[in-house]
Amino acid sequence: MVLLQPWFLILLPLALVPFWLKSHQGQLYSWLEIAPQDRFSDIVNTLIKAIISLLLLSIFLALASPRSADKQVQKVGKGAQTVLVIDRSVSMDKPFAGQSTSGVAAEIKSAAARRLITEFIQSRPDDMMGVVAFTNSALYSTKITTNRNAILAGINASTGSALNQTNIGAGVTAGIAMFDQIQSSGSRAIILLSDGAGKLSPRVKQKIAEQLTEKKLNLYWIVLHEPDEVSIFTKQKFREGEVPGIDLDKYFSGLKIKYKAFEAEDPTTLQAALQYIDAKEKNSIQYAITIPGHDYSKDLIMLAFVLSLFILVIKNLRVHSWQGA
Repeated sequence: MVLLQPWFLILLPLALVPFWLKSHQGQLYSWLEIAPQDRFSDIVNTLIKAIISLLLLSIFLALASPRSADKQVQKVGKGAQTVLVIDRSVSMDKPFAGQSTSGVAAEIKSAAARRLITEFIQSRPDDMMGVVAFTNSALYSTKITTNRNAILAGINASTGSALNQTNIGAGVTAGIAMFDQIQSSGSRAIILLSDGAGKLSPRVKQKIAEQLTEKKLNLYWIVLHEPDEVSIFTKQKFREGEVPGIDLDKYFSGLKIKYKAFEAEDPTTLQAALQYIDAKEKNSIQYAITIPGHDYSKDLIMLAFVLSLFILVIKNLRVHSWQGA
């Protein structure tokens, strides 16, 4: 048994107040010999005091918020430990490249990402997921958890109003660091969602390479293609540093990890990329979930309510055992 608000226990002595107070209800007699013996009323009076005392005791214990201890239960399913690293740069508030000249109001990239990632999360009930957003720095959202409400709240925050720059290095390193907080169980992956690349310093490249390899993380990069950007899959030759997206793809491809890049020009291709990841990252996964203990305060409040009704009934019940002279 655990008490969340134990200081309310100092009120417990007040539950004895009904026994300390004397009742003044009844009639006055000038001579006690003419007063009848009424054992039934004495018993009822004592019973009412006991009920009031129990009522107060129930309220004070309910205020102390008693509950049983939480339980850890091992769960086995099909899924992965995944961290979603999501770009929140200004360009994420623009339409997809494939929709920019269609003449129809297009769904912006951040809105499409929020909608499709939400569907992805809801289709994988056994996953443990975390969320990190990034602009010119990482924006911590949600740690790796099985709580779907927390994960979806992190997605909504990460796909909200766009900010400034694209610093993929900060986002990826923050996402990798989340795996330090949990024990490895089954498949582990990072899903990087961005519409740009930016440049990584040699120090950041070395750090990312070491940590991805050490933690045995799979990496998926979904590029939301910009209209004026060169495709990372182009066959054209460019000098190093001229096209950051191509350079980043080559860097990721050279790491000793499982890596795959996608390029999405509309919501349909973004959905196809997520479906591919969904199919690949479904291995046996085991993790502990916490089952909250039973909250006894609700039971105590219900008991107090029933006792209150009982007192009202007794209070309005009058028994005439004798007729006055």
